[in-house]
Amino acid sequence: MTFAALLLASAISSAQTAAVSTGPAAAQAGPGVKAEAEAKLKFKNLLHAVIHPEAKEWEPLSLQAGGDPGQAVNAVVLRQVKVKGKIKGASAKARASARLVRSKDDRWLVVSIFPQALEKRRFHLEVRFRVVEGFIEDAKAAAVFVMDSRPGAGEGLDSFALRAAGVAFQEESPGSGQVLVSALDPRPGKTAFNAGRLKLAEFADADLGFVDASWSVRGLSASP
Repeated sequence: MTFAALLLASAISSAQTAAVSTGPAAAQAGPGVKAEAEAKLKFKNLLHAVIHPEAKEWEPLSLQAGGDPGQAVNAVVLRQVKVKGKIKGASAKARASARLVRSKDDRWLVVSIFPQALEKRRFHLEVRFRVVEGFIEDAKAAAVFVMDSRPGAGEGLDSFALRAAGVAFQEESPGSGQVLVSALDPRPGKTAFNAGRLKLAEFADADLGFVDASWSVRGLSASP
């Protein structure tokens, strides 16, 4: 079994364990049943775009709804490896932003995650969702490296803004990975809330390796 498969199997095992803890035994707890139903309703109301059921089979990046939006944070875990049956990596704080970008006939909801640990490399991660008439038709991820040597060039900009500003950059796409979204709102405004996680994204860059990246962003700006 490949290392990627081992990591994925471990992640699936953890998810299954969590599912068992909220199964029939938990349902018999009485008052907890109502709380769980309310949590599910709240979760559903945070998805303002439709994710196709078959999106969980997309390659190289699968997409599905999942996770707790109330627990979402801006953070990354780099260079994940499996040690004695557990997945370990280098954790780092991050900041995140979101923007709706119009590119030709497409609209992309772009989430950018900027890890503090790689600020010197002028690097950030992007998770991009292509929005068509209220449906998510594609999901992509990329590691973006600013190559422009001018001090401060491209700071805080996503790849679309970098290109528009004429700032040189390179990007790398993961060979595999999974995206879980717990809140998804492509409607520009201060109240828009987007939260989710990029899981086990496999990058060739030695500073990245297998990456987890999570985000929790209030507000959504839009390109002209």
